[in-house]
Amino acid sequence: MKKLLSVVLLSACATAVQADEVKVAVAANFKGTIERIGKEFTAKTGHTLAISSAATGVLYTQITHGAPFDLFLSADVKTPEKLEKEGKGSDRFTYAIGQLGLWKKGGPAPDEATLRDWKGNLAIANPKTAPYGTAAMATLAHLKIDPKQYRVLTGTNIGQTWQFVDTGNAEMGFVAWANLVEAGKTGEAWAVPNQYYPAIEQQALVLKKGEAVDALVAWIKGPGQEQIKAAGYALPQ
Repeated sequence: MKKLLSVVLLSACATAVQADEVKVAVAANFKGTIERIGKEFTAKTGHTLAISSAATGVLYTQITHGAPFDLFLSADVKTPEKLEKEGKGSDRFTYAIGQLGLWKKGGPAPDEATLRDWKGNLAIANPKTAPYGTAAMATLAHLKIDPKQYRVLTGTNIGQTWQFVDTGNAEMGFVAWANLVEAGKTGEAWAVPNQYYPAIEQQALVLKKGEAVDALVAWIKGPGQEQIKAAGYALPQ
């Protein structure tokens, strides 16, 4: 009995030693989703996540200045691709396809006509650092709408843009569809047609290899896909 107990204790200790923390840099739109994925991942593997969220461009600057992240979940392709070329990471892969939404809190849901006729505040993420901001500006260009007709409130990332609309500082704004799904607000929003803006292909980049990082990557590509789809993203082909 004592021998069996010793084996069990040794096994438990080995599992504890193997468990590690993965430092994840994640684009603001995907923060809630990776948190939910992380809970299941931790419950199954014992590995934990330390999540830092910001605009993709801001995270790029942090990584190039030596921030000790293990995995980067970007909201675009070009940023992780650039980091890979700079020798900052490897094993790049697409984990989700984003969707842009136009949100007017409290409804009724806006549409293209609403956007064309709107003269009030409009929240848009900074297109220089946030891919969803780039998509918003591309939508306006596609529709031949001059953004000067609005009082534009620029969010540093898509999370702050959401806050502008949620707090009433902006009556309407371009947000990530996944955030609308998470908040149960899709009935107050217009899903901007995909052909109005370049695909928001979101890629990941491994910045530091390790057993826990490998396990998280495998989880995102496998069981995590269900969570990603449920969050309002399209899955990579």
